[in-house]
Amino acid sequence: MHIEWLRVHTEDPLVHLYRDQEDRNEKQIASYRGRTSLFSEQLKNGNVSLKLRNAQVSDNGEYKCLVQSGKFYDDSSIEVHIKVWLLFVLLDARF
Repeated sequence: MHIEWLRVHTEDPLVHLYRDQEDRNEKQIASYRGRTSLFSEQLKNGNVSLKLRNAQVSDNGEYKCLVQSGKFYDDSSIEVHIKVWLLFVLLDARF
């Protein structure tokens, strides 16, 4: 099975690569190193979802997943929107 997750509209698009029953992320975009994985126990059920840890606003954008297994091939795209809410608390201590 061959699974590729790519960032669309980028020069070096590789987010995650799974081939020959193992992750092959030597050419992965540097900012994704150590933050991506697949649900390996779910691959046999057809689940090729990407787990992205420590999501950042810079991860926003379009992603494409390509899957090939034997003669089967399919691809799908998804748009990711990450929003960050900041909470500021002002403590005013006057003596």
